[in-house]
Amino acid sequence: MLILVKHGAPRLEPGTPPSQWTLAPEGRDQAERIAGKLADFSPSAVVSSLEPKAIETAAVIAGAFGLVAELDAGLGEQRNDEGPFTDAVRFQAAVGQMFARPRDVVMGEESADEAHARFAGALERQLAAHPSQTLVAVTHGRVMTLWASRRLGLDPMPFWRTLTLGAALVVATDAEWRVIDP
Repeated sequence: MLILVKHGAPRLEPGTPPSQWTLAPEGRDQAERIAGKLADFSPSAVVSSLEPKAIETAAVIAGAFGLVAELDAGLGEQRNDEGPFTDAVRFQAAVGQMFARPRDVVMGEESADEAHARFAGALERQLAAHPSQTLVAVTHGRVMTLWASRRLGLDPMPFWRTLTLGAALVVATDAEWRVIDP
């Protein structure tokens, strides 16, 4: 079984690239709540992107199950460190364009297709490394959405909007999945 977890709420630091943001206190609380909700699935491995907010989220989840989180650079968010910090309306519009024009670099430093290929490859590696286990991968909303929309046949923008910070996407099969909020 695969469980994708969107990191908890970060500290927004406008002068710092988003890939370097850490968890805010409410992000840690979200990680603790989602860890409690994942107990029924008996996670046996936790892996995280290299971003501090994901690493911190993964550490909370892994710790709840007596595990140590591994790291995988391929699980990082669609690269978007060079763009200016913007408001939520402009950010959502840019995300919509990224989903609508997946071959083009319309937001950040890589296209949606490039981010999806990197992320899907990382998930395949991790699932192969943890066969017959319940794998928790702590990652980010846009790459989760890119993978889920293509793998599960979901409309990307509405799905992305439903993913709250700290939410988990539990994937048993391509036909059997659900989102759990923290």
